[in-house]
Amino acid sequence: AKCVELIQSKSCGPILIRTAWHDSGTYDMANKSKGFPNSGGAIGSIRTPHEIDAPPNAGLKKALDVYLTPIKNDLEKDGLVISWADLIQLASATAVEVMGGPKIPMKYGRVDGTPTELAPAPFGLPAAFPDSPAQHLRDVFYKYDSMSDEDIVALSGAHTVGRAFADRSGTVAEGSAAGQGTAYTKRGAAE
Repeated sequence: AKCVELIQSKSCGPILIRTAWHDSGTYDMANKSKGFPNSGGAIGSIRTPHEIDAPPNAGLKKALDVYLTPIKNDLEKDGLVISWADLIQLASATAVEVMGGPKIPMKYGRVDGTPTELAPAPFGLPAAFPDSPAQHLRDVFYKYDSMSDEDIVALSGAHTVGRAFADRSGTVAEGSAAGQGTAYTKRGAAE
């Protein structure tokens, strides 16, 4: 309920989705044999200065400090415990639903972690302006083992929600793909 109220009152769904993606996007199947937490993934490691202060995560500190920390603190005051890893993913799944997307079933029990071998930025995330965009996206996302071109297109479509800010992307003063940028629409996906 607290996440729903937050997303509706602050229109912060897009930044919560981006935060969850950037936290989970550190997963690399090449490191799978190294086990937790060294394979990366949705482990709440985006909270570390090494990750949150890196250029690919510009602007995401607001999601943690302004939006999610008060929720986590309120839950703890009520005697409830939730890991950062779960809270970040829960906020994203809730944002998708509140913004008109599908309900994403949540599984809880993620443990917060920080890899002992810190990956260099951009943490396996795509570059903003690669020379060969399609091949670059394949090179980045095939690290997940089961991701197809169709999956990559769907994931890239997430950029149709949210707004762009010059201090974060360096590309535009401010704008969004489909009007407000806080709702899932077929029109936005087509743009």
